Amino acid sequence: MLNQEEVLEIARSLGIRVHELLRPNSPVYKERKEELLAMDEKQLSAVIATEPTLIKRPIVKADKGYVIGLDADSIRRLVGADEA
Repeated sequence: MLNQEEVLEIARSLGIRVHELLRPNSPVYKERKEELLAMDEKQLSAVIATEPTLIKRPIVKADKGYVIGLDADSIRRLVGADEA
């Protein structure tokens, strides 16, 4: 499970807002969409830390950064599989 700082770090590393990490098909997202979209970055990252189903997965971390979601090409580039 990610903590609030880790959520913020992932967003910063990817150059995106925390809101872009949200997984729209999460039941929690569906129930609380309006509330979640109205939150600032810190508030939302704290909620994501307590409700991990809100964040897109998988989360792949390597020396070069992060990839969020099922983007096989981006994951291969991140882990250096294209360099073989």
